[in-house]
Amino acid sequence: MHKLISTFSDRYGDWQTALIQHLQISLITLLIALVIAVPLGIWLQHRPRLRQVALEVAGIFQTIPSLALLGLLIPLVGIGLAPTLIALVIYAILPILANTITGLNQVDPVLEEAGHAFGMTRWQRLTTFELPLALPVIMTGVRTAAVMIVGTATLAALIGAGGLGTFILLGIDRNNASLILIGAISAAMLALLINALLKWAEHAKVKSLGILLAVIVAGLGLSYGPQIKQAVAPQPTITIAGKMGSEPEILINMYQLLLDHDTKLKVQIKPNFGKTTFLYQALRRGDIDIYPEFTGTVVETFLHQPASGKSEAATYQIARRGLANKGLAYLRPMQYENTYALAVKKIIC
Repeated sequence: MHKLISTFSDRYGDWQTALIQHLQISLITLLIALVIAVPLGIWLQHRPRLRQVALEVAGIFQTIPSLALLGLLIPLVGIGLAPTLIALVIYAILPILANTITGLNQVDPVLEEAGHAFGMTRWQRLTTFELPLALPVIMTGVRTAAVMIVGTATLAALIGAGGLGTFILLGIDRNNASLILIGAISAAMLALLINALLKWAEHAKVKSLGILLAVIVAGLGLSYGPQIKQAVAPQPTITIAGKMGSEPEILINMYQLLLDHDTKLKVQIKPNFGKTTFLYQALRRGDIDIYPEFTGTVVETFLHQPASGKSEAATYQIARRGLANKGLAYLRPMQYENTYALAVKKIIC
């Protein structure tokens, strides 16, 4: 417990940043999913064939592993927030859509007939009694989607979108249980908080729900305020990314120090980025400018050639020429040796 508290105290600033990022990702995803799924559910309510097709398609998307979906989206939309939001919205649509249709279908047909008899329009029936009666069922779907979003959003750290997943992934990489617990407990508490807020909204009126959504939108606007100001007058930057772990983080900070000392360029670093293929795709798209990579990884993973049995110089030349053919430049090797050793249990005879 003492180590957990000490780690949290040392990384409190990073935790605040990660928490805000996670909250932003979760709320934006939930709002987009609501805007898509609720109107779609209302439109599909009286269209059985299309309703079945839509639910089946949403269900199929639900079965795609989140990590695979992120990997598929990176070549199309790059890294960062965009692929994260797309993936999370895809997962969030099904529970909201299904519960919207279910809630509206549970409205007593007698009320529908009475509405027709009084000459009420579709919109009047919807706002007067259909949505208020269906709201508890709809909000149950929204709560399910919200909890799922908060949990799945931890994977955003793998593609540079930040969030509480940075603590979890870094803790796994460094075998640091305190970092894992900080990220996991924070994500769980955030999910419980959002769930409690939405549970209150279940018993609120439709107008109160609208006020709640307005407050969420306003909060998001305030949280993104400083970033919007920076975007008004952007400066040319060199973005340096690194894989997870202490070694890549040291290397990218070395690059930053060198560029700060020798140039007037603005340098941005993105540590603990994620998987090798994610970084490579981000580099090819131009989302990042530099990241350190091993020659053996370049030859075997990117060029699909064997690297064993070749000298260091020969491996580097193969990697440099192969990346040049792909429109990328491979800088000269750094002047340090990075060897690996195999650790085994001691055998006592």
